[in-house]
This record gives sequence, C-alpha cells and structure tokens, in this order.
Amino acid sequence: MGRDAVLEGVRPLDIEQLRLLAAGQSATASAQQLARIEAKGWLETVGGIHLITLTGRTLLERPPFNLG
Repeated sequence: MGRDAVLEGVRPLDIEQLRLLAAGQSATASAQQLARIEAKGWLETVGGIHLITLTGRTLLERPPFNLG
C-alpha cells in the first residue's frame, strides 16, 4: 500500500477524532462518523473500546498536510 492509499478519503474530522482518542480522550464524533472511520481501517472497536489501528497511527504520525 502506498502512502497515498492511507490518505484516501481523509477528512479533518477523521484526524481530529483519532487525535482525541490517541490522547486518551473521548471521541466527539457520532457513532455513524466513527463507523465510517472504522470502515476505512483506521479504528477498531472492541468491547466498546476504540483502538487506533496501525494505519490510523500512520495518519497521526505524518507531517501536517492540507486537507482543504
């Protein structure tokens, strides 16, 4: 998978929610929005606990980029 494949369909809200979860805070997105992030493979939910996947971590560790 190329680096562009990870970024496909990234929205600012996606990054914001992943950052909140990585910081140990609760996500503010709706269940539907979180399900969309999960469907992209950036998040897994196990027993009601949100876990950021390796692909999701890749998004967080990249240098900032313009999503506009």
